[in-house]
Amino acid sequence: MLFSASIFIPEKPKFFNLTSSEKLSYFSLGAIILYCLISLLIERLINHKLHQYFYYPVIIPLILYIVSCIIRFKEFENLNGYFDGTISFNEEFLTVTEIDYKYSELENLVIYGNSFSGEKTKNYRYGPMYGNGVENLISFTYNGIKIDKHFQLNSERHLDKLQNTLIHIITNEKIPYKREYLDFINEEHRSYILFEFLIGKLIREKKIECKEGISLVKFNSNKDAQEFKTKYCRASNSISPLSK
Repeated sequence: MLFSASIFIPEKPKFFNLTSSEKLSYFSLGAIILYCLISLLIERLINHKLHQYFYYPVIIPLILYIVSCIIRFKEFENLNGYFDGTISFNEEFLTVTEIDYKYSELENLVIYGNSFSGEKTKNYRYGPMYGNGVENLISFTYNGIKIDKHFQLNSERHLDKLQNTLIHIITNEKIPYKREYLDFINEEHRSYILFEFLIGKLIREKKIECKEGISLVKFNSNKDAQEFKTKYCRASNSISPLSK
C-alpha cells in the first residue's frame, strides 16, 4: 500500500455553523452593545445620569470576549460530518471502501489534496484557528458509475505522502498518462526532485514540450533551471525515438 486515508462523509450543519469561540464571541459582543444602548437610552430619554457602578457589569461580557479569543487560538473548525471507510492507493489499483478499481479503467479522474488537519483556516483571524483537513476530494467514473469521495489528510506529512504517491503513479505509468494529471501535484510540491524527474521523463518521451516542462517545475534558482534544461531538453533533442 502506497497511501491510505479515512473517507469523510460531509453533513449539512444544523442552524448556524458556529464553533464554541464564535458563539462566545458573538454573545459577549452582543451583550456589550445591548448594555451600552440601554445605558444610552436611559441617560438620553429619561435624562437620568447613571452611577458609575451601573457600568461595572460590562466587565463580565468583556472577560468572556477575551476568553473566546484565547479559545480560538487552539480551536478547530466544526467537523460537520463523520468518517466511514478508507481510500487506498496501491501499485496497480485504487481501493475505496474495500472495493478495488484498476487505475487503467478509471475515467474522468480528479484528485484534489491540499487540505490537512492543523492547517490554519482562511478565517483564522476571527474564527477557529485550524481546519480538520477534510476538504480533499477524489472523483472518477468506473464502468459508467461516477464516484465522489472526500477524505482526510491528518497532517502535513500525510499530504506530502499523498503527493509523492501521485507522482509515483504517474511516473511509472500505473495510470495511462494525461496532461491534466500533472495538475494533481500542488504548487508547493513541484520543487521536489521526484516531480522534476517526472517532468524530465515526459520531456524525453516527447509527451510535453521542454518550455512547458520548465514552467511546471518550481526551481530554487535560475541555475537549477538551466541545469535541468541541459540535462533533459538538449538530451531530448539529440535522442531519437528509435534509440530510446
